[in-house]
Amino acid sequence: MTVQALGRPHEARRRLASIGSNGTVVWLVCLLLAIFLAVRNPGVFLGQENIANLLSQTVVLALVAMGEMLVILTGGIDLSVGSMATLTAVLTAGLIDGYPIRVTPVLIGVLLIGVLTGVFHGFLVTRARMVPFVVTISTFYLLEGIAYAYSSTPVGAIPDDLARFAVLNVGPIPVIFIIVLVIALALAWGLSRTRLGRHIYATGGDPAIARSAGINVTRVTITCYAICSALAALAGFMLASKATVGTPSAGTGLELSAITAVVLGGTSMFGGRGKIVGVAGGVLLLALVENTFTLLHVSSFYQDLVRGAVIVAAVAVFTRKD
Repeated sequence: MTVQALGRPHEARRRLASIGSNGTVVWLVCLLLAIFLAVRNPGVFLGQENIANLLSQTVVLALVAMGEMLVILTGGIDLSVGSMATLTAVLTAGLIDGYPIRVTPVLIGVLLIGVLTGVFHGFLVTRARMVPFVVTISTFYLLEGIAYAYSSTPVGAIPDDLARFAVLNVGPIPVIFIIVLVIALALAWGLSRTRLGRHIYATGGDPAIARSAGINVTRVTITCYAICSALAALAGFMLASKATVGTPSAGTGLELSAITAVVLGGTSMFGGRGKIVGVAGGVLLLALVENTFTLLHVSSFYQDLVRGAVIVAAVAVFTRKD
């Protein structure tokens, strides 16, 4: 067997990884799955109620996944986003406790908690040179413990106006989905059109080279962690708004689902490569998988099996370090 023949599988894998990294593959899979559901059960899948539920289902995960992507682009990871969403969900409902006048101050407060937590993560990763996994898994347990210390049972109440807004639709499109879409477009524009966006990719690509080019890697990293935690805090606020109470298990598993969506969207776990459009496709694919199991009345147990198989396949095929 010639050297050229030996190199063909590797080259094919490189090309497939390149295609996967821009989000094309995940959106193609979403399209095929949507066609399958539309043909299998058109009356239900294409119904306005199901479309609204499907889009609403993506909102919380999309917020967390977009923030996670920013951190992963720098070469880091944040495992505390699920606990952050849980904490802010119970704080949102508990502090508002049915009083409309408290909504805005509480929203600002939980976002501030998110930002400060992210800054803390970024400081430990850059200044103290601690491993992101260790930093954020520690915060995962810390935030979860605070949430359960605040309340181990559903707590508080969301005002009727905010609860109605959380489920308000414009046709089949939820208003909160439109809000998240605007955030996604803003992040996509920022990553592709601004100096900070270019610095984020450079930092994840090679921090040493980025520093030699005059990029403040510390500031970039801290900024990404701050945005990530703030988006997770906003996700918790939305979780409480939709549930009308604060549940101390609201954000359970969000961190793993977010990382799954990021990987499916083609973002490199080594940093420096990825796009918001790919992450959006990963989020939609996970929502479609769950919708498929719901419509086909399949046990949720198999959904975890499928998610695990899909993420292993995505990492094996689409992830490369160079």
